[in-house]
Amino acid sequence: QYGFNLVMSHPHAVNEIALSLNNKNPRMKALVLELLAAVCLVRGGHEIILAAFDNFKEVCKEKHRFERLMEYFRNEDSSIDFMVACMQFINIVVHSVEDMNFRVHLQYEFTKLGLEEFLQVRRVEGQ
Repeated sequence: QYGFNLVMSHPHAVNEIALSLNNKNPRMKALVLELLAAVCLVRGGHEIILAAFDNFKEVCKEKHRFERLMEYFRNEDSSIDFMVACMQFINIVVHSVEDMNFRVHLQYEFTKLGLEEFLQVRRVEGQ
């Protein structure tokens, strides 16, 4: 609890944690997403996570927020841990918002990045 509070109070800690997704190790990426999902669930955490991914977008020169995350998701299909952590993170980011309009906006961000198409293809392949 003490460590979590320190991370939450530090102005750049969550940004640095989010930037840790730029790692070749899928297990490391899964752990980062699990931590970010936990942050998202605390009071004020959702805004911190979105700000961290805005920072990620700027630092990594993405066109769209979550672009690199979705790229990793599509290409790390050999790591079930990472894929599960990624889907859990996306679900928490989208569904932990009270405002229905904002929830739809977040869903659209992921749809624009090809999440639904990817999941459809994976489902067909799995049958």
